[in-house]
Amino acid sequence: MRLEVIARESSAAGSRAPLLFVHGSCHAAWCWEPHFLDFFAGHGFSGYAVSLRGHGQSDGAERLRWASISDYVCDVKQVEATLPRPPVLIGHSLGGLVVQKYLERHRAAGAVLLPWYGGLQHGKTPALLQ
Repeated sequence: MRLEVIARESSAAGSRAPLLFVHGSCHAAWCWEPHFLDFFAGHGFSGYAVSLRGHGQSDGAERLRWASISDYVCDVKQVEATLPRPPVLIGHSLGGLVVQKYLERHRAAGAVLLPWYGGLQHGKTPALLQ
């Protein structure tokens, strides 16, 4: 399956684990681009944001209704296999569940789970996430 991955490589990454961002429902890789990918690349971390099957520019939109959490775990594994070393997984909302299920069977350099935060206003990032 062809999966969209938006990447921001850092020449300063060296031996640091790459970051693999997993979006929540009704989102895609684009949600990580404006604030997270550039920020972490500027601080020496290469970052990759995947659009899970049926989301963004990834294949599978016609079968999205039948996609399972296990399918999404396979998507994360597919992208992880292309990275130079095991990543730190960063999942938001549904992406956090996918990361947790991934870790039941696979290893990662680390994991960060970002819960859904109902106080967000469109276009504004709380100081906690900046």
